[in-house]
Amino acid sequence: MTEPTATEGLLLDLVNSRLVYADRVDDELDEVRGAAWLRAHGAPAEASDLADAREVRDALVAVLRGTSSPDALGPWLDEMARRPELAAEGGLVWRDRDGEGRRVGGAAIREWAALQSPSGSRIRPCAAPDCQHFFIDTSRANARRWHSMETCGNREKARRHYAKAAV
Repeated sequence: MTEPTATEGLLLDLVNSRLVYADRVDDELDEVRGAAWLRAHGAPAEASDLADAREVRDALVAVLRGTSSPDALGPWLDEMARRPELAAEGGLVWRDRDGEGRRVGGAAIREWAALQSPSGSRIRPCAAPDCQHFFIDTSRANARRWHSMETCGNREKARRHYAKAAV
């Protein structure tokens, strides 16, 4: 049995933590907010962990957008290990061990790996061309397209409707 990590739920927030707008960049892992963001996600907040979070975020975003192969995650994979330990109440517990300075990346990559399935990845970018968000598809058919039906889904449907009406 594997114990849940303190950073469970980290992946989606991590890949959505940097949004680029025409007039600014909103980066939750900047020098001002980064350590608090890591602590809020149960991750260590040392300088090396903040650098790791930024680096793995960039690699995961590229993999999820298809601009990089999963080989880009190699530096973290090389540092990841799982070891058995005897539990105090008896039995065996598996503990994840990541290299120093690769703890945030290791946790995020474990979450990413758990979301891969034969029918495709459960985490993907929003299909709206003007959206930068990612989402985890929990639909049975693994066919969700938008991170938010209220914003991106409705906008895309309205665009299609207006395009048909214009013809």
